[in-house]
Amino acid sequence: MLNLIAQSLTVESLNLDILEAAFELYLEAPQESHPVISLKTLSKRTGSSPLKCRNAIVEACKMGRFPNCSLSL
Repeated sequence: MLNLIAQSLTVESLNLDILEAAFELYLEAPQESHPVISLKTLSKRTGSSPLKCRNAIVEACKMGRFPNCSLSL
Protein backbone atom coordinates (compact mmCIF):
# COMPACT_ATOMS: atom_id res chain seq x y z
CA MET A 1 0.00 0.00 0.00
CA LEU A 2 2.77 2.44 0.91
CA ASN A 3 4.52 1.61 -2.35
CA LEU A 4 1.42 2.63 -4.31
CA ILE A 5 1.17 5.93 -2.41
CA ALA A 6 4.86 6.65 -2.98
CA GLN A 7 4.50 5.99 -6.73
CA SER A 8 1.50 8.28 -7.04
CA LEU A 9 3.30 11.07 -5.21
CA THR A 10 6.31 10.71 -7.49
CA VAL A 11 4.17 10.86 -10.62
CA GLU A 12 2.30 13.91 -9.36
CA SER A 13 5.54 15.71 -8.52
CA LEU A 14 6.68 15.40 -12.14
CA ASN A 15 5.30 18.39 -13.99
CA LEU A 16 4.96 17.38 -17.62
CA ASP A 17 5.07 20.97 -18.90
CA ILE A 18 8.38 21.51 -17.14
CA LEU A 19 9.78 18.20 -18.36
CA GLU A 20 8.77 18.83 -21.98
CA ALA A 21 10.41 22.27 -21.95
CA ALA A 22 13.47 20.83 -20.18
CA PHE A 23 13.76 18.14 -22.84
CA GLU A 24 13.71 20.79 -25.56
CA LEU A 25 16.50 22.69 -23.78
CA TYR A 26 18.40 19.43 -23.29
CA LEU A 27 18.26 18.73 -27.03
CA GLU A 28 19.23 22.34 -27.89
CA ALA A 29 22.27 22.26 -25.60
CA PRO A 30 25.66 21.43 -27.09
CA GLN A 31 26.09 17.70 -26.61
CA GLU A 32 29.23 17.92 -24.53
CA SER A 33 29.95 15.46 -21.78
CA HIS A 34 27.24 17.19 -19.71
CA PRO A 35 24.54 19.16 -21.61
CA VAL A 36 23.44 22.17 -19.54
CA ILE A 37 19.81 23.03 -18.83
CA SER A 38 19.30 26.63 -17.74
CA LEU A 39 16.82 26.84 -14.87
CA LYS A 40 16.30 30.55 -15.58
CA THR A 41 15.33 29.87 -19.21
CA LEU A 42 13.18 26.91 -18.19
CA SER A 43 11.44 29.00 -15.56
CA LYS A 44 10.66 31.72 -18.12
CA ARG A 45 9.31 29.18 -20.64
CA THR A 46 7.05 27.41 -18.15
CA GLY A 47 6.13 30.17 -15.69
CA SER A 48 7.26 27.94 -12.82
CA SER A 49 9.82 28.84 -10.19
CA PRO A 50 13.43 27.78 -10.74
CA LEU A 51 13.17 25.60 -7.63
CA LYS A 52 10.11 23.77 -8.98
CA CYS A 53 11.92 23.29 -12.30
CA ARG A 54 14.99 21.97 -10.54
CA ASN A 55 12.97 19.55 -8.43
CA ALA A 56 11.14 18.17 -11.47
CA ILE A 57 14.41 17.58 -13.32
CA VAL A 58 16.06 15.97 -10.30
CA GLU A 59 13.12 13.57 -9.92
CA ALA A 60 13.26 12.75 -13.63
CA CYS A 61 17.02 12.13 -13.36
CA LYS A 62 16.36 9.63 -10.58
CA MET A 63 14.15 7.77 -13.06
CA GLY A 64 16.88 7.76 -15.72
CA ARG A 65 15.84 10.80 -17.74
CA PHE A 66 18.22 13.58 -18.84
CA PRO A 67 21.39 11.47 -18.62
CA ASN A 68 24.56 13.35 -17.71
CA CYS A 69 22.89 16.77 -17.68
CA SER A 70 23.98 19.73 -15.62
CA LEU A 71 21.80 22.53 -14.30
CA SER A 72 22.65 26.22 -14.27
CA LEU A 73 20.93 29.39 -13.14
